[in-house]
Amino acid sequence: MSTDDRLDSWKEIAGYLKRGVWTAQRWEIVAGLPVRRVATERGVVYAFRSEIDRWWRRQPPERTHQEAAGNPLDVSAPISETLSPPSPLAPRSRMPVRTFLSQGIGVDPDLPRPHTNLAVYFFTLVAMGLIRPDEGMPAARASAQRAIDLDPSTADAHALVATVVGLYECDWREAERLFAIALTRQSVSPTVRFHYATWFLSPLRRHADAITQLRLGLIEDPLYLLARVQIAMELYSLGRSGEGLAELEQVLIIDSHFGPALGFLGREHALRRRFDEAMSLAERTFAVIPQHPNAVGFLAGMLRRTGNPSRSREILDTFERECGWGVSRANAESHIVCGEVDAAVERIKTTVAERDPGVWLLLAGSAGTLIRSTRDWPALRKRLKLPDGA
Repeated sequence: MSTDDRLDSWKEIAGYLKRGVWTAQRWEIVAGLPVRRVATERGVVYAFRSEIDRWWRRQPPERTHQEAAGNPLDVSAPISETLSPPSPLAPRSRMPVRTFLSQGIGVDPDLPRPHTNLAVYFFTLVAMGLIRPDEGMPAARASAQRAIDLDPSTADAHALVATVVGLYECDWREAERLFAIALTRQSVSPTVRFHYATWFLSPLRRHADAITQLRLGLIEDPLYLLARVQIAMELYSLGRSGEGLAELEQVLIIDSHFGPALGFLGREHALRRRFDEAMSLAERTFAVIPQHPNAVGFLAGMLRRTGNPSRSREILDTFERECGWGVSRANAESHIVCGEVDAAVERIKTTVAERDPGVWLLLAGSAGTLIRSTRDWPALRKRLKLPDGA
C-alpha cells in the first residue's frame, strides 16, 4: 500500500471517517475498525484508507445510519450523553450509569486512565444487563489491557483484567495473580478493593476478607454506596442479617433512591416473608432502574407472589421482547423472591451458560446461601470452575 493510502494518527483516522477521535477509538474496540500499531513506539497508530473503506462496507446498515444520523462524538459533550449503551431499551428510558468515562481519551489517547475507565464502563454495562457478555467482557479486557500497555503500574486496569479473567473466563487462579499485582501497587484505589471483594473474594466465599477490603476502600471514599451495599451482602452471607440490614438502611438514609440497596433489601425481606415491605421495595427498585434484569425479576416475582400474575407476566414479556438478553437472570430473580429455589436454580444454570457475571448478584446474601444448599450446587460450582469449598 502506498503512503498516500496511509493515515498516520487518530486525528487523521477520525477525520477520514468524519467523526470524533473518541468515536473512532470506540469503533476499534466494539466494531473492529482496522487500526495498526507500531510495536516499537508506544501509542503510535496508523491505518489505511482502503482497509477502512472495506470495513465500512461490511457494517450493518442500522449501525451506519444510526451513527450518521446522530451528532459526531464531541469530547466537549457529557460522556453519559455521547456514549450510549447499544441497547434496544434506550428509547424507552436511559439507565443511570455512573460516569466512568473520561473526556481525556479524546484529547490524549496515550493516557492510561481513560482506557481504564472505559473498561469499567463496559463491564458495568454487562453487569447491569445492558450489553451481552460476549460483547462487553472482551471489550472491557481490551481497554484495560491497553491501559496496562501504556503504563504497567496502573492498578485499576490490572483489577479489571482480573475481574474479566475470573468472572468470564473462570480462571480463578490467574485472577488471583492479577489482583495481587493490583493490590501491591503503591496506591490502591477503592475501586480496586471493590472489584477484588465483590467479584473475587465473595464468589470464593471469603466474606470476612471481602468486608475488610471494602471497609479499607470506604476509608478513602466513605460515600462509595456500592461498597456499602456489598458489605451488607457479605454480612447476610455470614448469617449476620441484623448488621446487614443496618448497612442497607444507612445507604438509603444517604440516598433513598439507590437502586442496588432497594433491590437487595427487598429480596432479603421477601426471603423472610415480609411481603408488604418487599412489594413496596420492588416497585421502588423498578422505578429507579427499570431496565436492570434483577429489578425486572424482583418486581415480577413479587407481583406473582402477591396475587397479580397478569402484570407479572406482562413485565417479563416486555423485558424479553425489548431486551432479548438477560431474561434468564430476571426469571431467576423472580423465582428467588417467590421462594421457588429449584426453579431459580434451573434459570441460574442458563445464566451461567450465558457467562453472565450478573449471576453473582443472584448468589449474593441469603439467596446465595439457599442456592449453595441445593443438590445442584456441586454441578454449578464445577461449571463455574470454582475451587473446592467455594
